Amino acid sequence: MRRFMLRTRHVLALAALLFLWNAWAYDLWAPDEPYFGEGAREMVVDGQWAVPHVNGAVTTDKPPLFFWLIAIASLPFHRVTSLTARLPSALAMIAAAALTMRLARRFAGERAGPVAGLVFVTTYLVWDKGRSAQIDALLCVLVLAAVSAFEAYRAGDLGGRRAGLLFWASAALATLAKGPVGFLLPLGIALVTLALDRNLRSWRAFAPASGPVLFLGLVGAWMALATIGGHGTYSVWGAFEKHVLERAVHGMHHKQPFWYYAKVLPVQLVPWTMMLPAAILAAWRRRDPGDRFLLAWAAFVVVFFSVPVEKRDLYVLPAYPAFAILVARTLEAPLLRRLATAPHAVWAAAMILVGLAAPVIVPREGYLTTIRAVIPSIAVVLTGATALWACWKGRLEGAIKATALGTATAYVLTATLVFPALNGIKSARTFAGHLAAATAESRAAGHDVVAYDVGNLPEALAFYSGGVYTRVLAEPGALAAHLGQPARVFAVVNEEALEGLPAMPVVLERTELAGHHVALVANR
Repeated sequence: MRRFMLRTRHVLALAALLFLWNAWAYDLWAPDEPYFGEGAREMVVDGQWAVPHVNGAVTTDKPPLFFWLIAIASLPFHRVTSLTARLPSALAMIAAAALTMRLARRFAGERAGPVAGLVFVTTYLVWDKGRSAQIDALLCVLVLAAVSAFEAYRAGDLGGRRAGLLFWASAALATLAKGPVGFLLPLGIALVTLALDRNLRSWRAFAPASGPVLFLGLVGAWMALATIGGHGTYSVWGAFEKHVLERAVHGMHHKQPFWYYAKVLPVQLVPWTMMLPAAILAAWRRRDPGDRFLLAWAAFVVVFFSVPVEKRDLYVLPAYPAFAILVARTLEAPLLRRLATAPHAVWAAAMILVGLAAPVIVPREGYLTTIRAVIPSIAVVLTGATALWACWKGRLEGAIKATALGTATAYVLTATLVFPALNGIKSARTFAGHLAAATAESRAAGHDVVAYDVGNLPEALAFYSGGVYTRVLAEPGALAAHLGQPARVFAVVNEEALEGLPAMPVVLERTELAGHHVALVANR
């Protein structure tokens, strides 16, 4: 029998399946997805493209590129859907898989390219964010494009001017996607790598003038557009101060200790958690130029995001292509394969145990039926058994392929069976519909609907009500004053806030959304 040869096109087809399949079958889930969906919806409906508007007001949280991409994908349909909101992330991750494979082939030969791509697209965090309407998949591919251009220059495959222009153009787009981190990441990776090479002087040939000029031209053009198009409502410096400096120094929503990523990376790197330490150790021992680059890349991203007070697991997504290539490089020599095979065998055995235990420990009542618990578990058990057998036979590449394909099967089953079943408790659609109907008369009379202490829920309510905006209140006194009006008015509040009000309002509906126990209340 002819041996199956894994190729780039196979990995890209798998990536398209993982990131796109059934992305249309369930709603945008709070807290993050409706924020971007609503910003794009308002662009499509209102035609305000210069600066993003969310919940009817200018938002300074994020630059506009991701909103633009969702809005452009939605224009043919005249509305933002679950698929059009997630499409930019899916396409970004497919492109990131292609770039990851290209870099892996450069470092470790043709065989390692598809393996690195397979590892990348089946890593849990990559799969999760590749099918989410969140900005980090776009940031990942743009940072990857910038560091790929730098590595092409470092290896002598591209001239300094051309590579530098590609680097700075990618960094500019990354900045338009997520602010200063978009250029700080690739710039830091490049400079740390050159410092380790003891070759910092070569930076002078890397488009030293034309590259930064191109960057400033692209980013500056949007800054001017935002200042003019925002009609005085948008401040670039104010956005930088609030969402970069204050987040870094004081934190806003996600304060975490310095060692946070040591805790979350093992979970988010599933199913390659056990292989990565061996891969890093092997790269450290080899100390060749490719390994220096990969280690500097991964380490810089993790350390960069470990320093600020505010941290989230998805922030370090730009390091995941480097992780995938490091794992693929363990195939290069017998010693490296032995170093990686033993821990992966342990992981395969653990997969069998988890798969057997899941139907017992996962709740099966209500939204998660028995079949939805058992079918993905069978895939996990079969994957673990196949990978364990391949490890026993000393076939690490076979174990990697078995693990990746089995994990991909579990992902597809989850997207098919579990996510649509969870929609009823994750989506704000029903609550938003009730809100729109209940408040229609009050809003027609000119009264605001307010929101208090409900996190990012106002964006989801605006999105699924088709534009019912809530005025967000920061103080309990303002909520009490609103509900104290003589006219009948409404509020969306965290139920805990009801206890501190002077008079108990009428509770029209209760639900749990985005981690909050939420009530729609009226003052009479």
